[in-house]
Amino acid sequence: MGLAKITIIFLSFITIMVASTTAVVYEVGDSQGWIIGNIDYSQWASTKNFHVNDILVFNYNNKYHNVMQVSKQEYESCTITNPIATFNTGKDCITLQAYGDYYYVCGIPGHCQIGQKFHINIVGTSSQGSASVVASPLCFMLLITISAILEFCFFLTF
Repeated sequence: MGLAKITIIFLSFITIMVASTTAVVYEVGDSQGWIIGNIDYSQWASTKNFHVNDILVFNYNNKYHNVMQVSKQEYESCTITNPIATFNTGKDCITLQAYGDYYYVCGIPGHCQIGQKFHINIVGTSSQGSASVVASPLCFMLLITISAILEFCFFLTF
């Protein structure tokens, strides 16, 4: 009987740990992706609550676009001379790894000026939002460990 109580307490603890390791995945521009035209990326970003470990997915045609993380000054002026990072695969996944401001633009001449840019600010520690939730690799390792422990406990019980 004591083993069952220990198992329940352990599983409760692991459940709390697993819940805290999730991240929200945001497709930039939702179904329209990272394009120029009829999407307001600043408006899109303003409707989200971004947090550390959330993931931005940029979907675009890499013949016509790219993604650059830039400084506030480069973002505001749309003059990119020293980007923090450049992505150009057409399906880029960027994990937001720390608190603070992030500025993203398309580095193709003229695209930033016509609105293919947005800014986000990371202010919290838990992931929220209507985007799909994905577990981190740590979460999967914990689930495997839980499964192994449960099998061992039930083996000892019977």
